[in-house]
Amino acid sequence: MTKELKTGELVLCKVGSFPPWPAVVVPQRLLRKDVYRKRRPNCAAVCFFNDPTYYWEQPQRLNKLEPTAIEEFLTGNSKAKNQQELLEAYRQARDFTNLHDFLVNRAKEESRFEELKREIGDEEIMAGEDPFLSKTDSKKRKQSSPPASDKRKRTRDDGNNRDGTIHDSSDDSNGRLREQKPNSKRSHTEDEKKNKLDLDRRIEICMLFRRRLQKNLVQRDSSPTDDEIAESHKMLHKIHANVDNKPPFFDLDALRQSKLHKLLKVIVNDSDLEEFHPICKSILMKWAHYISELKAEKAKTEQRSTSSPASGI
Repeated sequence: MTKELKTGELVLCKVGSFPPWPAVVVPQRLLRKDVYRKRRPNCAAVCFFNDPTYYWEQPQRLNKLEPTAIEEFLTGNSKAKNQQELLEAYRQARDFTNLHDFLVNRAKEESRFEELKREIGDEEIMAGEDPFLSKTDSKKRKQSSPPASDKRKRTRDDGNNRDGTIHDSSDDSNGRLREQKPNSKRSHTEDEKKNKLDLDRRIEICMLFRRRLQKNLVQRDSSPTDDEIAESHKMLHKIHANVDNKPPFFDLDALRQSKLHKLLKVIVNDSDLEEFHPICKSILMKWAHYISELKAEKAKTEQRSTSSPASGI
């Protein structure tokens, strides 16, 4: 991008051999601590659509994503079966309304909604700020700024008070932000559906990682190409960057169905893939408790099958 980059802007970000992916520029000061620790000089933080990860990139390597480009991509690729994840990312970019709602929803997905509320206080997260403003700079600005004379009720960017958004209200006696309470019965059903969709999506992503890594490194008659090696490194680093997420992205259910941990063990046991051993071993160590649980499950299943009357037939 040639013009000055601002938070809330939609961009396309290219990572390794993956296609350019829709993302939004987010404020550094509101990032998770583990993401913030990985910041790089002269790089802005972007958050991908339809993907749980963040990325640090130089502004000149980001391309502005215009609404017309989004519609053109969705129209031209609507039947592409091999691009469903990317298509969903473009759909989410098309439906993006404002930075505040986006960051609130992302914080809920990451189970750090309360942390975000403490961070922003009664502030509406507005687009258009400097993406290089650090957490330290933000605190200094807050300390030097005079307190607000009154707390005005704000109108949201899209004019809707949607369920689960943070809003400022003069009805709050303590002046703090509160979360709008949705209908409890409807909310419970929606939560169940969302949890099911979240699990299905995580399993799908795990299976994608496994298929690509298996194709690049294991199921082949010749040595991997430079592009396949680079892509595999990117995927493994992406997995490693998300093993400590809370709630966990790669949890027991995801590993049980994807068997991703078994593939990493195959890579570790292959001397020709030595350059991948350190990061695979590190990931497996993080997953050690899940792997132990899966082994225990397998042992119980085998024990039941051998003790069953049908086992002697």
